[in-house]
Amino acid sequence: MISTVIGSIVGFVVAVPLTIVPTNRFLRPATERAFYSLTLIPIALFYIAFCFYYDDRSALQAEIIGVILFSALALWAYFTATWILIVAYLAHALWDLLHEVSLAGTGVDIGGTRVPAGYAAFCLVYDVIIAFYIAIRYRVWASDRTSAT
Repeated sequence: MISTVIGSIVGFVVAVPLTIVPTNRFLRPATERAFYSLTLIPIALFYIAFCFYYDDRSALQAEIIGVILFSALALWAYFTATWILIVAYLAHALWDLLHEVSLAGTGVDIGGTRVPAGYAAFCLVYDVIIAFYIAIRYRVWASDRTSAT
């Protein structure tokens, strides 16, 4: 329980002052949009890293499918429509939630990858905050994209 609370707090800190504030301040809207699109790919890759770190390949196939799915959504969003990126981050938050539920001792076992305590909560909070930030920046990114063409 305490690891979930700490993970959530760290997720907020990483999302807001360490990601949103600097990208908003230092990146142009088009570059910021690219950053959030491409960041979704390594975020998905962490679960594969955990398969190898904990030497448990039982969920590796599911995690690889997840990386392919989230990478495709990130690239699709970047090249076509930003709203897809919002959906992708919220879908990744659901992916994180499934990992957290699997670890919470609720009796629900999705056969997910073992992750460090609090990691799924951290990632879930980060993903939801980023999705909301993208929704807020949607119009700015769209107008910058239109003016660049």
